[in-house]
Parts: sequence; structure tokens; C-alpha cells
Amino acid sequence: MKIEIFQLHAILLIVCMVCFIGFSTTAFADAHETEAETEEEERGVSGWFEVDVDSLGTYFLVGASHPLGNVSFDSKIYANGTDGEFAMGITVPAFYEDNSSLFLLPMLGIGFNYKNADGPERLHPQFLAFLSIDKMFLFSWTYSTVASVLDDERTDSLYTRNFITYSLNDTIAIGPQIETFMTLGDEGELLNLNVGGRVELGYGENNTLGIYVGYETKKGDEETGLTGRLNFTRLW
Repeated sequence: MKIEIFQLHAILLIVCMVCFIGFSTTAFADAHETEAETEEEERGVSGWFEVDVDSLGTYFLVGASHPLGNVSFDSKIYANGTDGEFAMGITVPAFYEDNSSLFLLPMLGIGFNYKNADGPERLHPQFLAFLSIDKMFLFSWTYSTVASVLDDERTDSLYTRNFITYSLNDTIAIGPQIETFMTLGDEGELLNLNVGGRVELGYGENNTLGIYVGYETKKGDEETGLTGRLNFTRLW
């Protein structure tokens, strides 16, 4: 199988992430075993559930965070019909103060389509950043699909989602959002670029309803360009 430069970079990235995750877990477990146990007793294992409706249909995500000293081991599952993904990573606090914090989360996912009994279809290296400064919150997600490593006839792609919200009060937060989707390789191109506004509403304790309304700049001639997403998130 012919491996192009991007595929080689993807393989190296995946290897580095796996090594990073494995090393971080082992190092912190050994060096901070007692501290981690104490932290886990105090903080416990947190979890979340999310249901989204957008151009991909209706799909479900669920994840958990296990404290390991100063970092945490995170995992999540994505399910959309017969399509599924399991991802894991390590959340690292870049800084954490009273009114501000920055958490970085590199993850590696593996995707399956259970309709076909043919093993994994793709890999998903991804990187998330969560920045909180007083009433401002920034979310950044870079999500890549590496399918050519397993099948050189398939196309790799890259998706990004970024938004900033400002909390008007304990119930409402608003701000701008931008999303992109592109294929990679020699014939790669930008397929989607939409910008718009986001509203987050508190739906009771630990519940959030997210509403995104955007305009797709790569729309078809007969399309209005109006797009968006609805998502409900539950934390525990």
C-alpha cells in the first residue's frame, strides 16, 4: 500500500499520542498513586451525556473523566446508527487559577461501522482545548479522520469547531461560532465553512441546551445557506 506524506505524518501523530497517553498514565500512576487515590475520592469520576441533531442526523455521545493526580484520563463513545467510535486521551491543565483555566485534551479514536463485519474503518486523532476566563468560555476542537492508513482508496479529512461564549447570567451564554470541513491529500478541498451565533441555555442543574444557527458559505445555488445544530448535554 502506497503511503503518502500525510499518511506518514498521521501514523507518526497517532504513535506519539499513544505513547503520550501510555507514558502519562503510567508516570502519574506511579509517581502520584497516593495523591491520585485521594484526589479521586475527593473529586470522583465525572461523566457526561450528549445528544446532537445536525447534518449528520441524530447521534449520541457519552464520556467520563477519571482523575489521575494533576491530570485525568478521558474517554468517550460516539454512536450514530451502525456507526460508532471509541476515543481516549489525557486532559492536561495548562494553567488553573481562581477565575481562569486552560485544559488541553489530545485524544485518539477508532471508528467502526458495525453494519460491515470488517474490523475498524478509520482512526480519529483529535485535539480539544477549553479556555475559561471569568465569564468567557472558549471551546476549540480539531477532529481528523484518517482512513487511508487502513484503506489507501479512502480519503482523509479534517473538521474544526470553535466558539466563544459570554455568560449573561447563570442561565444564558451567547457568542460566535465557526466550523470547517475539508478533505486532505493532493485533491483536498474545503467543502464546508459556516459561521454564526451560539446560545447556551441552562436546563436545570448540570443540564445545557445548545443552539447554533449558522450560514454555510459553501452552499449550493438552490440552498439558502441556513444551517445549525441542536444539542443537549447532561453532566454528572
